[in-house]
Amino acid sequence: MATTGGSIQSGEPAEVYVAANDLEAQVIKSYLESNDIPVMLQGDAISKVYGFTVGGMAEVRVYVPELLAPKAIELLEETEEAPDDDETEEPADPE
Repeated sequence: MATTGGSIQSGEPAEVYVAANDLEAQVIKSYLESNDIPVMLQGDAISKVYGFTVGGMAEVRVYVPELLAPKAIELLEETEEAPDDDETEEPADPE
């Protein structure tokens, strides 16, 4: 069975993330691809037709080549652990 948009990586695709919606999936895809990890997204076509943005119908699964899955998961975990800029700022001293 031939596929389009694949990569030269061999092996089965491995699911590394389930995004809440297409926008989140596109951000994850861009991030992983910027780290040289090819990405394939899978979501329900019906969600795009009807514009679902929340709930199970809007979920998008993120797949990478099986050999690169550990690296992808590590990168995604690092971004979850990184504090937001807003959280790291200390309140101004009133003096």
